Amino acid sequence: MVERILDFLNDIKRDGEDFFIEAEAKSVTMTTFINEYNRTHAPSITVNSDGIIVLQDDANKWSLELRLYVPVAPPADIAHLFGRNRVYKTDYSYRLNDNKLIRELFDRGCKIGKN
Repeated sequence: MVERILDFLNDIKRDGEDFFIEAEAKSVTMTTFINEYNRTHAPSITVNSDGIIVLQDDANKWSLELRLYVPVAPPADIAHLFGRNRVYKTDYSYRLNDNKLIRELFDRGCKIGKN
């Protein structure tokens, strides 16, 4: 599945567009994620990096959420993985919420922020 998503993301880049990956979590969880990310991926990120959203400690979130935003409709064979995105980051019409898949994208060269 991740290879098919990568094909889609490469098509987006070939068409002169970009995609965006963000991470959202409370401070302690985000620090753990950033440290883990920086041990295995480049470029290094900080809490001030584009794509990093640190929530207040009283936020109603309990874990890390990774999201992939794309500007065009995904192909039919992977469309079920994406939802419409109309409110937040409106330059990107579709969003995938799947920590496991997005971590696999990191392992294949994608990064936090604009790609």
